[in-house]
Amino acid sequence: MKLNFREILGLVLIVLGTIIIPTAWMFSRTLTLIAFVLLFVGFTLFYTERILKREERMAKEAGSSGENCGNSMPTDINNHTGWRTGGRRADHNDGDFDGGGDGD
Repeated sequence: MKLNFREILGLVLIVLGTIIIPTAWMFSRTLTLIAFVLLFVGFTLFYTERILKREERMAKEAGSSGENCGNSMPTDINNHTGWRTGGRRADHNDGDFDGGGDGD
């Protein structure tokens, strides 16, 4: 796992914020706010870089495998286009439905 500058900076800010928090709670609200800002910025730097790398990797894998990537989903699984029925609608009044009785 190779880390770049942005990820290292994010980790450093996370560690600094974590170290400062106990002291900040004892002495100063301003220092507490600074510690939480360091944590937020550190997590943002670290995880946004991770997400960008993952998106690039996913795009590269999807582009290199062609059409048969294994993740394709059938487009008309509910027969909205009518190709499987020849364009005809299946109504309840076409003789398949028995109108009498209570279903027992």
